[in-house]
Amino acid sequence: MNAWKKAFKDNRVNIVKNLANPNAVADCLFSDRIFTEEMRDEVQQIPEIEKKNRKILDILDRRGSRSVKCLYNAFQETLNDDLANLLAPYAKIIDNKENLNDPSAWPPQEKEQEEMERHGVLEIKDIKSPLMHDYNRDDVYKLQGETRGKVFIINNTFSYSKEKKREGSDVDVKNLTDLFQQLHFEVVTQTDLPAEGMLRFLEEERDKIKASKEIECIVLILMSHGEGAEIYGNDNKMIELTKIIEVFDSDHCPSLDEKPRLVFVQACRIDVQHTADELDRLRVKLEETKVQDKPGDQLDSAPFQIEKPAHVKHPSADFLVVYATPAGTLSYRNVQTGSWFLCAVVWIFKYHAKHEELQHLLIRVNRLVAKGKGPDQFGQKLTVSEVKSNLRKKFYFFPGVYGDPPKLFEK
Repeated sequence: MNAWKKAFKDNRVNIVKNLANPNAVADCLFSDRIFTEEMRDEVQQIPEIEKKNRKILDILDRRGSRSVKCLYNAFQETLNDDLANLLAPYAKIIDNKENLNDPSAWPPQEKEQEEMERHGVLEIKDIKSPLMHDYNRDDVYKLQGETRGKVFIINNTFSYSKEKKREGSDVDVKNLTDLFQQLHFEVVTQTDLPAEGMLRFLEEERDKIKASKEIECIVLILMSHGEGAEIYGNDNKMIELTKIIEVFDSDHCPSLDEKPRLVFVQACRIDVQHTADELDRLRVKLEETKVQDKPGDQLDSAPFQIEKPAHVKHPSADFLVVYATPAGTLSYRNVQTGSWFLCAVVWIFKYHAKHEELQHLLIRVNRLVAKGKGPDQFGQKLTVSEVKSNLRKKFYFFPGVYGDPPKLFEK
């Protein structure tokens, strides 16, 4: 007998007798996408509590291994701590299986990375799946087109400079391109743009979609050296991130009004207390250091001058901005596997976008990146990304599905 079925069998009597708020639990199971709306309503229309409880267990017994973890989470959220404790050992087993594809350490070993790169994005295979119950909801962003929108990748490599060359960034570009194409986006990539050229490129692309009603979402991925609230062009000149992000706000691009815009920034955000000479010394030390005994880790810190204090303007509605590292800190990049942050984005989105909402995906990204420990001389025991969100709705990629009514993509 499977462990999850055994969990229901062994604890059925206790759950049926002691669960006092089954309607609340059914709501949680619906929110966690293990119950459909019809399943939730069926439970809540039953008048007697114990019959409600039996119905919950009967339904979950047909919903697969994830159902145990979902019921465990529902018990926690509804303050049924004693019942949650009964399921905790089984939920842990399922959790370990869900994370089976996670690497043993971070950054990943090259063999682990190669295996991940061979895998495609996990897709929804059944339009009647509970994973689809948010598909047409008003509180979820609409991503239903055969092509959802556009992804703009700018990768400044500084290839002309031995000291500042961003080795490994080509790995990020390849993996991100593969990822977002499989998530049904068109990907447009530019390499080694000067500061003003970055702005000019994005403005030109924005003008192409200004009148488009087909674009449901845009994704902007910036990869360069950086300081604080600014990022470097390949010409050594800095530009404020807010100027770049504002290219796609609703004032400058009305066709994106009320549509999600996701921004990922792979760059250091070291603060003004570090001089250019200090940053150069940090790079030299990192070149000589094996982070977690993995050669090839580098910094995406500012290559030329100290930061001018800048005020970061809050982004417009429907923006989510994710930085590789919190303000004032360093971000890491591995020559073989790419940046710690963007590699984690690819890893997590590939395996979990099928069944998790964007904010939950980013928690997984943080958990993965935090496995990596930076060298002691940088004063950082671990690193995590930083998320600034003005999204007003939930965001799901719904890989493998398009249209209204929904259809599966044909291979």
